[in-house]
Amino acid sequence: MSLEFRELVDADDLAVLPPFEQYIWGGESELVSVNVLVATVSEGGMAIGAFDGERIVGAVYGFATRDPEVLHSHYLAVDPEYRRRGLAKELKLRQRHWCLERDITAMRWTYDPLQLANARFNIEVLGAEGIAYHANHYGVLGGINGGLPSDRVTVRWDLLGPRRTGHEVMEVPVPMATPHDIATSSPAAEHARHAVRDLLQPALAGGWRITSVDFEDRRYLLTR
Repeated sequence: MSLEFRELVDADDLAVLPPFEQYIWGGESELVSVNVLVATVSEGGMAIGAFDGERIVGAVYGFATRDPEVLHSHYLAVDPEYRRRGLAKELKLRQRHWCLERDITAMRWTYDPLQLANARFNIEVLGAEGIAYHANHYGVLGGINGGLPSDRVTVRWDLLGPRRTGHEVMEVPVPMATPHDIATSSPAAEHARHAVRDLLQPALAGGWRITSVDFEDRRYLLTR
């Protein structure tokens, strides 16, 4: 792909992001307003957009945390027409480079544990690890999240080296729930949400970490 990557800094730059978020996620409650984007970027956050001409087709946005060496990567978004071309990884690598230039050595972010494609990208492709589970973390979001409780796993990505893992292994199965099931809050999605929560939440609270995702067999592998 021949795309242009731009760091988005001021209100004029950042104004492209809320409409892009609406296009990607569909709900209203997930949108970050321009004034909040400006405030967080000016206080140590960052945003990078990928553009095909003047059309934004991907973006990554993060903000400073209570830990000076950690950036919270709030979202990564890629236009459906541009997925499966390596753009998501390119955006994360550019975000990593941005962080390391500023002595930021780790990132944290959250994802829905039922979305195994996202889990595989976070854990297997980037090498992050799941460190905490939050039940209904953001409240009900709507859009592609439907009316399900917004359970999320926090991952941490160490930007300086490979992940270290233990030898004990715990398996956590993930019952089938398609993106359509999640968006429509189907009984299958409700069942999957609570089944995964019942196993992952106490495991992560007890010191286990998600270090692998078996996408085909729909299971997490945890170590400690």
